[in-house]
Order: sequence, then structure tokens, then C-alpha cells
Amino acid sequence: MPNCREFMRSAGFVLISVFPSLVAASAQPATIAPFAATAQPAPPSWQDSLWLPLQNWFKVHFESTPMAAPAAPAPAPAATAFDAEPGCSVAPLQAIDDAAAQQLEASTGSDVVDVADMVPGAAHALNLFESKVASVGGKMILKSAYRPAAYQKHLQDVWYKWMHELKNNLDPACQVLRTQVQEEFARHRLIETQHPVAVSDHTRGLAFDATVDLPAPNKKTGRRLTLDAIARLAGLLRPAIAADPVHFKFLGVAPRYLASRRRHNVGVIRAS
Repeated sequence: MPNCREFMRSAGFVLISVFPSLVAASAQPATIAPFAATAQPAPPSWQDSLWLPLQNWFKVHFESTPMAAPAAPAPAPAATAFDAEPGCSVAPLQAIDDAAAQQLEASTGSDVVDVADMVPGAAHALNLFESKVASVGGKMILKSAYRPAAYQKHLQDVWYKWMHELKNNLDPACQVLRTQVQEEFARHRLIETQHPVAVSDHTRGLAFDATVDLPAPNKKTGRRLTLDAIARLAGLLRPAIAADPVHFKFLGVAPRYLASRRRHNVGVIRAS
């Protein structure tokens, strides 16, 4: 039976070929599959293997990388009266470098007034004037007394900077500085029609500024002391009543002498 012999010969050949593999497989220890097998990613197809490198090459050579937007510049700090404003041709106010003037500047607008550095006679006249105003029922608010020369220079700087350079300045680059100097002008109660002088009675310790409110005339007599009459009784004078009505200057003369020199009814007015 030739077919049977041929079949047996082929089967034996296959068995001899496979047997070593079966023996090697049986010799390996059995592996236990994990409880939850992780799915393995499918291998890339031949299309992906061909296309992906080409796609990456096109991205590198032809696609533009978006540029990061430049950071916005930090806003410049607002100029102050002593700090130059960028783009403005007007120089800022000169800084105050005197310690006493700095202290007085810091107290501007408050009730702090330097009386201790006044000439002793002027300080005494101030106290006498204040007591006489109170004796007739009036009220007095002391605004300023002694000023260091550096402080007087600052008042000059503020006045000229506002009146000559910034009051009518419409340059947009100067508006912050303009506002600052305007506020400084108002804070010092400066008057547009009167510029501060370089050497003042205040820097000499001979003067003070004060607002005085006197009561109405007596209804029975129709008479009352004027402000200037009371000032003279204290040894004081208002040298510029129209231009600077709050300014009182020490005359350096004893009040008794002035009282003896004045005429009858000087300083007395009659109510209308």
C-alpha cells in the first residue's frame, strides 16, 4: 500500500520537526496572566510608517511657529511735584533739602506753626495781639509765623512754576505735574497777585500770618476797635493791607510808646 507508506513517512517527518519545539515549550514555566491585562497598542500600519516622517518634515520646514506676544511695558509712575514727568519740558519743583524746611513743609495745612524761632519781641507781640483780639470777643487763627529761608525759597518756586510755566500749559505730557503744582499752590494758600519775596519778614522772624474775625459793632455805642488799631496796640502793623491782609509785622517798638503817640479816636470807627 504505497499511499499508506507515504502518509506515514510524511507524518513522521512532521512529528520529528515539531517535537523539539514542543519539548522546549513544555520546559518553560507557566506564566500567570494578570487579572486585568493591559491592551497593547496596535503596531503602526505601513501607511503611517511612510507618512508620519514626511508630515514631521513639512512641519519643521514650512509651518511657522507662533511668536509669543511681547509683554506690555510697565506703566511709568505718576510724576509728583518733585519728580520729572516723562515727555514734559517743564522741570519739576526743586526738592527741599533743609531739615527744618522739610518739617515745616510736612505740617503745611495743619495747625503746626513755628513760633519758637521768632524774634522774642515779635513772639511777645503775637501773644499780646491774640489776647487783645480775644478780649473784644474776636477769633484768631494763626496760619504761619517763622519760615526757614529754604522754605521761603520753596514758596517762590511753587508760585513761579504755577504762574509762569503750568497755569496755562495744555501740553498733555505735563498735566500730571500741572495738577501736582496746582495742589501745592493751593495747599500753601498762595495768592496769584502776590509772589513770595526772596527775603521775607517771616524768614527774619518778625512776622506772622493770621485771619482775624472781630464781632459786630456795639449796638449801644456804635463803636468798635478796628483790626489795625488792635494790631498797633500790640506793636504790630499790616504793611500791605490790600495785597496781603493776613500779614502782621512786628515794629520793634514798645506798645506803650505807640499808644502814647496815637491820636484821640485813632482806630475807632462808627457804625453806619
